[in-house]
Amino acid sequence: MTYRSRSPFASLSRAFSLGGATLASIVAMYSSAALADQAGTSPRETWHHDIQQGYQQLNRTTESLAEAFAPGCDALDQDALAAHWLDAYQAWQAVRFVDFGPIEVDSRAWQLQFWPDNKNLVGSRIASRLRQETAVTPADIAAAGVAEQGFPALEYLLFDDAMTQHSLQQPNACALAQAISQHLAQVASELNRDWQAFRSHYLATDSYSEATVHAALQSLEILEDKRLGEPLGMMGAPANGYRAEAWRSDASITLATATLEGLQDHFVPGLERWLSQQHQDELAAAFSDQLKDALDQARQLDTGIAAGLQDDQARQQLATLYLEVAQLRQVLGDEIAPALGIVRGFNSSDGD
Repeated sequence: MTYRSRSPFASLSRAFSLGGATLASIVAMYSSAALADQAGTSPRETWHHDIQQGYQQLNRTTESLAEAFAPGCDALDQDALAAHWLDAYQAWQAVRFVDFGPIEVDSRAWQLQFWPDNKNLVGSRIASRLRQETAVTPADIAAAGVAEQGFPALEYLLFDDAMTQHSLQQPNACALAQAISQHLAQVASELNRDWQAFRSHYLATDSYSEATVHAALQSLEILEDKRLGEPLGMMGAPANGYRAEAWRSDASITLATATLEGLQDHFVPGLERWLSQQHQDELAAAFSDQLKDALDQARQLDTGIAAGLQDDQARQQLATLYLEVAQLRQVLGDEIAPALGIVRGFNSSDGD
């Protein structure tokens, strides 16, 4: 099998009087109140708000994905369908670091993304579905195993070599794609709703500050070891592109970039607030600077891991990205966590 890359990839100038106050003075009063309110915002309030924004984006993009498939698979060309898939997949990666709370209900993270898939269960299960005589329904997918429910299952239908140019337009394949996309939208909608309902408990529970940092650290460890290190051959075994995330679409680095962007948007603001309260602004700057370096390196790559392993220059760039992520993880785990009084446990992703 050869790797294919098909990633789509005023101001108001007139002051008026109101009870003796000018517009300028009113604006100043409310600006001061807003700044005071912002200064009193806790790290968890910041995190809950920012993560909510991420879940809302996931909700919107999965709805758009389901809507794109709804009229039938010949209503849009395959590149347009793939673009909707990638938008939603990136939105998931941006909040993937959150491993507690509503995401734990009914194994929602696995429903969204079954990975690692060392036995190619996605391929075998989807191929089996395509051989069914009757069309798959949304109820079938809701009751199915996680290998058939998420973004990798749709990736098979959009990118696998077994799917010819027009095979997605076949009734069974199209019905399966529609059912999977509807399931993704349903899970994202429930996750968005439940995170909002989780707000009071999250804000009232001090241990969630530590849990949020642990979640981000775990995400970086998985990115370093599993998503980059293993397929690149950095963990003792030979390099293997089939161990890369999203190898069928060669979108592994696009998804890794979305993870780093998600940390920047949904984790860093709350972390900076906590570090500022502890008079550790230099550590906040160090993390942000290293995150920027990792993002800059990721954005320079125009290939994923699967195809990149076949090119010496790309392979070196991938190795550099791995080192940038390792340094980012080190800043968070070895410098920031101790400064915040966080005791690190074992890495639950490494099987120890």
